[in-house]
Amino acid sequence: MPISVGMRQVFNTSVGTVEVLVDRDSDTVSVYRFDAEHRPVAAAMESWRHVDLVDVLNRQAGVPLFEATRIAAQLRDEHITRASFTERMQDSRRERGWSSLENAGIPLRFVAVVLDALIVLAPLFVVVGLMSGGGYRREFDGQTNVGIDLSGSAFLLLLALGLGYYIVCEAATGATLGKRMVGIRVVGEDGEHVTFGAAVVRNLVRVFDALFFYLVGFVSALLSKRGQRLGDRAARTIVVRR
Repeated sequence: MPISVGMRQVFNTSVGTVEVLVDRDSDTVSVYRFDAEHRPVAAAMESWRHVDLVDVLNRQAGVPLFEATRIAAQLRDEHITRASFTERMQDSRRERGWSSLENAGIPLRFVAVVLDALIVLAPLFVVVGLMSGGGYRREFDGQTNVGIDLSGSAFLLLLALGLGYYIVCEAATGATLGKRMVGIRVVGEDGEHVTFGAAVVRNLVRVFDALFFYLVGFVSALLSKRGQRLGDRAARTIVVRR
C-alpha cells in the first residue's frame, strides 16, 4: 500500500555508486548508477508493486548479480519496516480518536432516551393520534375514559417520524434534544462527526435495541468496552460526553 513518504538510499558497488529512490506517492522505484566521477551511466524506472529489483539492478543498471541480490533484499526489508511503522502510527491515531474522548456511560444515555420520549416523542404520539382519528372517548358506569389508539398506518407514520427525528438531529449536530440536555453526543469511532449514513444505520437498528424497554441495547452496551449498542456497532459510532 503506497504511503506518502519517499525512500532514497545510496549503495557503493564494484561498478560505481547506485542510488535507489522509492516514491510511494507514485508507487515507482527509480535506479541510477554513477561512475567514479559521479556521472550517470545507467538508469531505470519501474512500478514498485510489480518490480523485480534484482533484474532491474542487474540487467538494466549493470550491477553484478550477487550485489544486486543483496541490495534488493535490503530495499525490500527497509520498505516493509517503514510501511509497518506507518501503519502502526495510523492505527494509533485512530485508536486515540475515540479513546481520548470520555464515554457517555449507560445511565446518561438512558436519561437522554427518557427525555427525548417525554419532550418529543410523547407529544408527537398525541399529534399523530389526533390527526389520524385515533382519539377516543368512552363512558362506562358513569366514568369517562379518554385516550388515543394508534394502529396500522398511523403507527408506521409515528415510527417513521420518530426515527427521522433521531437521524436528522444526530446527523446535523451529533445529538438529539435529550442528549444535549445531559451533555452527550454521537461521534464516529475515529472521534469525527457522525456521518448521515451512520446516523441512518444506528437508528434503524434502534428498533431492535429498543426491544423489551431497551434491554437488548442495554446488554449490548454493557458487553462493549466502548459502550456500543447494536446500532453503534453496525454504524461504527460511539456516544461520548460533549
